[in-house]
Amino acid sequence: MNLDGLRPWGGLVGGDPSDVVVAGIPYDGSAVYRKGAALAPQRIRQLSAVMPPVTEEGRLLTGLHVQDIGDLDVGGDIEAGWMEPMQRLAKVPPEAFLTVLGGDHCTAIATLAAQVRRHPGLRVLWVDAHPDLCDFSRGGHWTCGCALRRALEASGIEPSRVAIAGGRDYDPEELEFIAANRMLLVPSVEIARDPGGAARKLAEAVAGDEVHISFDIDVLDPAFAPGTEIPSAGGLSSRQALDLLKIATHSARLVGLDIVEVSPPFDNGDITTLAALKMIFEVWGMVKAAREASVSELRGKR
Repeated sequence: MNLDGLRPWGGLVGGDPSDVVVAGIPYDGSAVYRKGAALAPQRIRQLSAVMPPVTEEGRLLTGLHVQDIGDLDVGGDIEAGWMEPMQRLAKVPPEAFLTVLGGDHCTAIATLAAQVRRHPGLRVLWVDAHPDLCDFSRGGHWTCGCALRRALEASGIEPSRVAIAGGRDYDPEELEFIAANRMLLVPSVEIARDPGGAARKLAEAVAGDEVHISFDIDVLDPAFAPGTEIPSAGGLSSRQALDLLKIATHSARLVGLDIVEVSPPFDNGDITTLAALKMIFEVWGMVKAAREASVSELRGKR
């Protein structure tokens, strides 16, 4: 792809204070099927230059100050290494919207633990074909099938403060954990049958709270995101995912996004990477619109 003359992140990098802080965690040591997600932060950054600083609804992102602090190292073992990137992410000013580029989904352990320190009382919207709630999965306690289970333990987030959207592949243990902890699960089939109703159910669960979105690209059907560790048929279209995020978080305050499991070695024509970038830029647009609305409301009260 010819990127000559184009600047990363749609030319939004620079300015002070930072509205958005981007970091990468290039780790895929928890992947048990197809590795490659460690290469995603670099490729996402490269292709970010092709993104125009405009949302799909025609709202300009110009004036949004983006800072990319580069990649954070967890070493060769997420169990031993998640604390260091967590501590760095926790230092990001809480006023900035945190955007983390995985890596496999176990990178969310560091991200969510940092977010709780930045935003106590956080709720999580876990958008994923898999709940990742196993205690032990595919040979270990720190594989991708355990990502959310370990993240809850590391962060101290109550399971009931997590809503799972787009699920369609489960281990029985995960369904038992969801039921026992009164977690909201809105599966892909429910979203397909009643998109508005499914999104409103999620919106009711997170309304009025600070919310972090943990977005596994495999929530999308492989037709829209072939480059991922575990492609799962029957997933969301890119359109469905964008609409879901917008409606589900409309009455919440978005404070962060991590996007994981993009695997460039399996990505045909960068389809998956570009889908991830679309999600990132549209979420940034949602954040910018919410902040502008808040400023306007304050001015109206004066």
